[in-house]
Amino acid sequence: MINNRGILNKEVFDLIGEEYSGERAKHIVEQIINFHRIQASPGYRAAANHVAQQLSDIGLEVEILKYPANENASFWNYSSFQETFVDEAKLFLVTKSLKEKIADYQENKLSVIQRSMSTQPEGIETELVVLDKGETEEEYKNVDVKGKVVLVSGDLNYVLPLAVGKYGAIGIISDRLPELLPVRRRLDLPNALQYTSFWWHTGMKKCFGFVISPRRGAQIRDLAKREILKVEATVKSKIYDGTIEVITAKIPGEGEKEILLTAHLCHPQPSANDNASGVGALIEAARTLKTLIGGGKLSKPKKTIRFLFIPEMTGTFAYIASNVKNLRNIVAGVNLDMVGEDQKLCGSILMVERTPLSLPTFINAYVEYLFNYLTKDVKTLSESERLSSFNYAFISFSGGSDHEILSDPSVGVPTISFTNWPDRYYHTSEDTVDKVCSETLWNVGTIATTFAYTLACVDRNDFSFLALLTERFCENIILKLFDEIILEISNTNSRNFESKASEQLRRWEDQTNLWLNYLGSAIEGLEKFDTANQEIAQIKSYYHGKFKGFLELKRTKLYDQILREGSKYNVYKVTPKEYGEIKLQKQASKYVPIRTNPGPIDLKSKMIKLNETEQKKVLELQRKNLWRRIAYISLCWADGKRNLWDVARLTEIETGYSKHKEVIQWFKLLEKMGFINLKRV
Repeated sequence: MINNRGILNKEVFDLIGEEYSGERAKHIVEQIINFHRIQASPGYRAAANHVAQQLSDIGLEVEILKYPANENASFWNYSSFQETFVDEAKLFLVTKSLKEKIADYQENKLSVIQRSMSTQPEGIETELVVLDKGETEEEYKNVDVKGKVVLVSGDLNYVLPLAVGKYGAIGIISDRLPELLPVRRRLDLPNALQYTSFWWHTGMKKCFGFVISPRRGAQIRDLAKREILKVEATVKSKIYDGTIEVITAKIPGEGEKEILLTAHLCHPQPSANDNASGVGALIEAARTLKTLIGGGKLSKPKKTIRFLFIPEMTGTFAYIASNVKNLRNIVAGVNLDMVGEDQKLCGSILMVERTPLSLPTFINAYVEYLFNYLTKDVKTLSESERLSSFNYAFISFSGGSDHEILSDPSVGVPTISFTNWPDRYYHTSEDTVDKVCSETLWNVGTIATTFAYTLACVDRNDFSFLALLTERFCENIILKLFDEIILEISNTNSRNFESKASEQLRRWEDQTNLWLNYLGSAIEGLEKFDTANQEIAQIKSYYHGKFKGFLELKRTKLYDQILREGSKYNVYKVTPKEYGEIKLQKQASKYVPIRTNPGPIDLKSKMIKLNETEQKKVLELQRKNLWRRIAYISLCWADGKRNLWDVARLTEIETGYSKHKEVIQWFKLLEKMGFINLKRV
């Protein structure tokens, strides 16, 4: 037995790597894709039972938890929804000369917009109105869609309120296929069907819908220029109160603390990489650890390792909202989402996503250490160095999967996410098992398993080493910042040198203050892994002081370089830029946003609290580039102590988004929807 009472040694990774099988993980993927795994559906439930049986066969303690799937239930800020089942759905295009079937649920589960309502038993026949995207009011001017079906290529979130809610269409046909540059353009997959779903909430007008391919959509659009088209549609479906299932299994540790590993099980058939691959990788991780620990090759971990299989977002919300008392025991997480891509075929790179900066933690530094330490499998020509043949990159927090909930500071479980991105076949009918690579599953699976197991073994003996890694991690961030600022300064001309230099110096001050605080808080967070308060205080004092000295040295070098460049333009003194929005700052500083519930927010069910003008403003903000991330990050900085101006400024420091007025306006809209209270101070 390896007595791994702490952080990684090479033998641990070798044991895990020898036992973990990418082929076995891929075989699990091949089983999972046989289920149509829409959240809250009989197909998902069947898949959950299958996963539970596999975990039980491994010898783990397994439990299937059930939560309500109805419109009256909610989990903190996330609204539940009803269960759904489609029995049959067919769509025919009717022209002057022929009647042609263009969609059939039994042939392809993605040919229906998921959660579609039933038509009349005998079906419907009506005119087809062809629009472009169908996302804006202008497209509906002088067009009658009432009682008809519309063909659109736009985002359903914008189409549905207009086409059905406002103008009375009874059905939607979508030929949408979003581009994912540079790996996918619209016609790169001409026969693919896009995964599309309705998300119904109380008060919404429901309808049915179908999905067709870009090629078919282009044919119909061309035909519509020459003649009036009709469609015949039949949908036999049910939408009813039901349940959603969460599968949990664990390898017990010595205490109450837990490391959490998650993978979402949902999505339509086949959805191989998204996310049968995460499920396959996680089940194989569970088998590997159970085998090695049970066989005495690895020691029993200090912390319990829990495996969680969920319907994406919904299941994580339901689980943690129902286990608040145990939440403080979950000290770190790992999320596996789209981890099996054949990287060459899919055009993917493994993205290792960090936590938001509002949740400082050493695990960001540790996961980078693991990758750099464990993936060097190729020798250079001279054999003097080793490189990785596996494509991966470390990225700042962006969200979009279950780690988004866990890493929210109001929840407080720092969670690393592994995701291959982009993926040429993402959310399409062509996300099939031939796009899954057993070697990729092994690469991600072995590192994720090693990461989780060693975190579960961390004790006070590892604190100094982890603090060192974190300090080096912060130094590398600052070195990158230093290079970026020097480049900006060197490319500034005489007309605006002083202004640009002042702006960059402000950027330096903001960033270095943030990272100095980050390091201190990350080291303090070690206490969640073991009790050693006095040791942590000493470790923090040492590395905090060391990093502060590093920052002072780099600032001196930066300032000297600025003055050397400035001397060309007779600039001999530069000070950090002052904030120009004094009035806005004074107003925003009077309010402290206080969150009404932990966790991220679900806008869909709360938009009805806004008037039409306010709803349009929300949609306008959502259309802005990267707004989803900005909205999330700003909410993360709202800890109930910081005022609204501080929240807007910290959001800028983390994201670069400097439109403070829009962030402040966003919080006012959030208050009207009931997500926060703005407390006057």
